[in-house]
Order: sequence, then C-alpha cells, then structure tokens
Amino acid sequence: MRMSTMTSPVVLALLAAVGFGCAGIFIRRALSYASPLAAAIISVAVTTVLVCLLAAATAPVSQMFTWRIMAFVAAGFLAPGLARLAMFTGIHRIGVARAMPVVSTTPGLAVLVAIAALGERPSAWLLVGVICIVGGGVLLTGGGKAEGAWRSRDLAFPLLAALGFALRDNIFRLGFRHYDDPTLAAAAAALASLAVMGAVTFLQRRSGHIRIERAAFPFLAASGLAEACGYLTALRAFQGGDVSVVSPLVSTYGLVALVLAALFLRDLERVSLRVVLAAALIVSGVFVVMRSVSL
Repeated sequence: MRMSTMTSPVVLALLAAVGFGCAGIFIRRALSYASPLAAAIISVAVTTVLVCLLAAATAPVSQMFTWRIMAFVAAGFLAPGLARLAMFTGIHRIGVARAMPVVSTTPGLAVLVAIAALGERPSAWLLVGVICIVGGGVLLTGGGKAEGAWRSRDLAFPLLAALGFALRDNIFRLGFRHYDDPTLAAAAAALASLAVMGAVTFLQRRSGHIRIERAAFPFLAASGLAEACGYLTALRAFQGGDVSVVSPLVSTYGLVALVLAALFLRDLERVSLRVVLAAALIVSGVFVVMRSVSL
C-alpha cells in the first residue's frame, strides 16, 4: 500500500484511539458517582446528540433516508449496543479478569473477518503488529484476580462481545462501498446504539442497576464529547483504510487510557510491571503496523 493512500486513515485511527481513551478516563471518574448502566446510557446519549448536531449542520439530513445507510444502522445496533450488553453480562457472570482479555481479542477477530469477508490481504508484518496489539490488550486487561465459581459456557458472552465489535468494524468498511458521508453514517450508528441502550435501560429501570448522582454529569458530558470525537474520526478512518489497519490502531485506546490514568487517576489506578509490559507490546505493535503500511 502506498503511504499517500494510507497515512490519513492511520492518523485518524490513532486520533480515534485518543478520543476513546479520554472517554474511558472520564467514565472511570463518573463511576464513583453512578452505576455502569446509568453512566453508559447518559454517555451514549451525549455522544448521539453531539454527532447528530454536527451531521445536521454539515450535510442534508434527507441523505440519511436511504437504504445505503442501513449498514451503519446495523453496525450501531450491533456495537456498542448488543456487544456492550454481552460484555456487561460476561463481566457479571465470569468476572472482569476472565471476560476482558477475551473482549480484547476484537482486533484479531476483525482482521480475520476482513480477510474472509472483504478480501483484504494484510502483509506478514501487519499481522505481526496485530498480534502484538492483541497480546498487549489481553495482558493489559487480564491483570485482575479471578474470583468466584463460573461456568465455561459463560465465556460465550465476552466472545460474542468481541465478535460483535469485530463485525461492527467490518460493516463500517463495507458500508462505505455504497455510502460516502462519514458524519451522517456516524449519526445513524449512534442513533441505533442509543435505541439499544435505551431499551436495556427501560427494561432494567426497576432492577436497582440505575443509580446516578449530580457529580457524575460533568464527567459523563466530557466522556460523551470525547467519544463523539473518537466515533467521527474512526468512521473517517474506516472510510479510507482497511479494517486490518484501522481496527487494531483504534483498539489501542486502552493504552491511551492507561497513560492518562497514570497521570490523572493515581488515586484509582495503579501501574504494575504487567501493565508496563502490555504497553510495550501495544506500542511495538503500533509501530509495526505503521511501518508495514509505509512499505
């Protein structure tokens, strides 16, 4: 691939990772004052409003009323909608220490789907970079202590979450073969995600899982803004770049969150040797991916 055709998607993918990483830090702060479900629905709502306002200001909304945009609606419905629900269920049933390393395999699954469904042919060096990023992600999220009894069949939930996120990335790329406005595409996907999260919140309204204090709102608003920026830049990256390049780079948001946590969440997060090794793997993977793109 030529540098001139891939530099922009690479930069956009890394910017998306920064946006999602910042969103994660704000969510982490908000969770001191809100339950995960309440934080998720409000953050997604803020993201959706901001993306839709930008879409309305930059393009004719009538262009959303076409079958060509349905791929993005399906992608938003799938993830973060259903995939996030599967992830939360997996965490509840088997714990964070077991569930999150499985979810962290998302970019690897995304590349496999892209090879099988989209006909992408990543180079050997690109695959090495993807393996480093996936390995670093698994190491980064797998440092907690696994507690309690669990059933092996419940591993299906985090695996379904990883597959959902992977399919979402491929559907984005496929959708841009028929539709060319990433901002309107982002608005359609965000609205679909909000619909799913809203339905889940409605069904859980009496479960006691929805709790929020006023102090959480500034952090959730900031999270929604950061996620909107990440969403918009990620869609533009998928418009111009292969899934096998964009998806692994976007997935490095965990490393961004780690660096920011070390700087701003010292009272909530601790950086261990395991985390440092994970960071080294991810950074190495990013450089290998970028190098393979420039060859």
